[in-house]
Amino acid sequence: MSSPFFDDMFSLPQPQPSDKGIVDGLPVLRLPEDAEVLSGLITMLYPIPSRLPNSYDKALMLLATTQKYEMVSLQSRIRGEIQTRMFPTLTGPKTFRSYAISSGGQLPSEAEKLARLTLEFPMTFEYLCDELPSFKGWALRDLIGFRKRCRDNIVSCFESFLKLDQPPFNIWIPCTSTTGGTRYCQICRRATSSNGYCQNCCNYSYSNTSGVTGSSPSWLTNLFQKHLSDSREAFSKPLFTPQSIRDLYLSALKAHIDSNNCFPCTRAHSLEGEKFCKELTDRLTVALSEKLVLHE
Repeated sequence: MSSPFFDDMFSLPQPQPSDKGIVDGLPVLRLPEDAEVLSGLITMLYPIPSRLPNSYDKALMLLATTQKYEMVSLQSRIRGEIQTRMFPTLTGPKTFRSYAISSGGQLPSEAEKLARLTLEFPMTFEYLCDELPSFKGWALRDLIGFRKRCRDNIVSCFESFLKLDQPPFNIWIPCTSTTGGTRYCQICRRATSSNGYCQNCCNYSYSNTSGVTGSSPSWLTNLFQKHLSDSREAFSKPLFTPQSIRDLYLSALKAHIDSNNCFPCTRAHSLEGEKFCKELTDRLTVALSEKLVLHE
């Protein structure tokens, strides 16, 4: 017998079965799991082709059942089959349902992974209404706490991004949008008071601002402010995805350059832009590295 739970159950004295506990003259043990899960469990116990349930949530129920009945030897096999099976990508409320199954089934590694996936969706009663019965009270509380910690970390992260006068973000110099339409030399692109050329190139005077860093270009602060505000609403909206910051940054930079013909921001990006993006992504990733803490 693969389960100490069942081994103990069947070795103990059994009560006299009632009429409802007899089928075809044989005693029947009734279990709370549904037929699909139990069928999958039985195929795992015998040298016959296994029958993993067709949906991810049912497969999780099967895994949770092996945990419940102390069938530890089957768990690695089931996890292996789950990994190789091409289940549809979890979306929306189904992600929360799968988290509820894994947390209630004492599956901490699956619960951790699924809790992180839930951050990609809103978490309101309206959004979860059909899945709320799947949750144990403590599992819902722990997921709320996890989301709050991630939200607070992301908010702190975007607040730190706004400090563009401090390392490592102080790569920006005053640009067209922050200097009232400053013109730049058509040859060396240094700031000049005219529409033509600077002193070095054509004897016009200019104010050399190219070496002064620590500016806060409005196109960049607006980007950070928007996602700072959105991140504060982390329950009515999905949490920010760290991998998206690079594309958002590049899109905002392109729009700024296209509308302002801004050489200083182009130059700052060409010299430090990739490093700047990596720093943003890394900090946001760390902000979401919170661990799920389950309290039963």
